[in-house]
Amino acid sequence: MNETTIQTAQPSNVKRDASDASASKDASASKDAGKYFRYMAEFVGFTSYDEQAIVKSKPIVEKHLPQIVSDFYEHLLRYPPTRKFFLKKDGTIDEAYLELRMRHNANFWLRTVEGNYDDGYASYIDYVGRAHTSHGADPSIYIAERYVIGMVGFISHAMSHAIIAELHEKDEAFEHDVVEAWDKLMMVVLEMLSRAYYNERSPETFDPLVAVDEKHIAELAQEAVEQETGKRETSAVKLVTIARADEIPDGERKLVNVDGISIGIFHHNGNWYALRNSCLHRGGPVCTGTLAGDVLQCPWHGFQYDVRDGHLLTDPKSHLDSFHVSVENGEVKLEMPQF
Repeated sequence: MNETTIQTAQPSNVKRDASDASASKDASASKDAGKYFRYMAEFVGFTSYDEQAIVKSKPIVEKHLPQIVSDFYEHLLRYPPTRKFFLKKDGTIDEAYLELRMRHNANFWLRTVEGNYDDGYASYIDYVGRAHTSHGADPSIYIAERYVIGMVGFISHAMSHAIIAELHEKDEAFEHDVVEAWDKLMMVVLEMLSRAYYNERSPETFDPLVAVDEKHIAELAQEAVEQETGKRETSAVKLVTIARADEIPDGERKLVNVDGISIGIFHHNGNWYALRNSCLHRGGPVCTGTLAGDVLQCPWHGFQYDVRDGHLLTDPKSHLDSFHVSVENGEVKLEMPQF
């Protein structure tokens, strides 16, 4: 049964404590991120030739990305120190959040193979580095540096394996160039992530590994990558009536729940927009946040999005899911894709 519920969503005006204020300030990356990225790129010998080699590897990366993402998150879910960040309060895996992280991870590598290593790209890596430490948007989140090093190494190996599998029998010279280019870039990425830690350390507990449903994780990863590449096909679109237009005056919004998905409907400057109410950072209720001009800010940690299309201001390649809204005979209708 498909159920649709509606509730008024008011902007959050809860007074934030000192840590939240710091988090909001920390939501924008360090000003020297681009300069530092270029400095380290020069140090490891990452050149424009390497950039072009990575760009040429795009078809290979896109082909193998579902498996890379699947293997990566299977690995994180096996180790208790990293698994805990993907669990609900009852100890089960939060699949909605897991798939959100998979999509964000896939989006980053799809952006990387475009070869545009500008200030925005560097700033995003810088932000991700701090997000793993007590200096990030959520001070309660801390992932020990050893796991960040391991995660970068895991991806680096996975990329090399994919490249070798595709090129070793076809073009060994190109294979060498691409593997070397990725190795250099991953050195820079690792340094960008690691510099956020300063002298922070946490003890290891050596907890036993946890069994993981590999097939199911692989299915989630495939779905996540298909959504980010636009290759996930819809079998139909369902038109859902969510409210009368006069119930949502210009400048107002409503939250609706369609088939278990929370969506914010915005009547903004004469236009209608619909965004999934789940922040890319930690799944926060972003559609309940403050709206200043076209900028929607998540009430949890200050992530900012363009309400018109849901793109993340600090990383335009990342975005909230958006849905088409129409008004027919005074009724507001939402198009929901049926996969």
